[in-house]
Amino acid sequence: MSMRLIRGGAVISMPVDSPNPLAGAVLSILVAARELNLPVTEAHLVGLLYLSDVAAVEAGHPPITGATWRLGRCGPYDPALTRAQDYVVESELAERGADESADAEAGVLSLTMDVDDPLGPDAMRFVRTVVALHGARDTAVLRTVVDATVPVVEAQAGGESGVLLDLNRARRRRQATALLTRAKARRASMPPEHDAPGVGAIVKEEFLQARDALRRANAKALDDR
Repeated sequence: MSMRLIRGGAVISMPVDSPNPLAGAVLSILVAARELNLPVTEAHLVGLLYLSDVAAVEAGHPPITGATWRLGRCGPYDPALTRAQDYVVESELAERGADESADAEAGVLSLTMDVDDPLGPDAMRFVRTVVALHGARDTAVLRTVVDATVPVVEAQAGGESGVLLDLNRARRRRQATALLTRAKARRASMPPEHDAPGVGAIVKEEFLQARDALRRANAKALDDR
């Protein structure tokens, strides 16, 4: 896969699968953030990439970033993402700058040139949606959103650091919730059930007959002892 870069009016085709396959995912967040004029710290970048994968999986698609997510001290991580960030900076596709915000945990990454969408249309749709929803959040709030996702909640319940995150958990939880919602809606739309006329009296009579028969059987059994 390759993407077109525009530098000085010239269109340049540059591979993003090699040497780092995650470079396209990193650039996708920077492209979406640039469209909304949002800064992206390196801490934000990881959270937004993870949420993009979760959004895709919940919608029934495979993960889009290519990251192998594990639970770390500060949330989901993949060491390869650090190398991907270094790659896009060293390739002069992006640059690191100082972050003047109070909650900065790392520098700001920003594109140095106009870049075509580095991922496919479906993947970019998820990325743009996630960046629009969460890109302006501060680090603490974004961390809260990430920690509330099903894969992280279940991994934290296990109490093991470094465990692989099962993104499919998010899909199964979403599917179960959807099924329950449809079942409730279907039940609410059904007409109320009514007993047939006289059914109460019939049931009562059957109960009384059975009770008398049981009483006689018990009495006979006691007399035979």
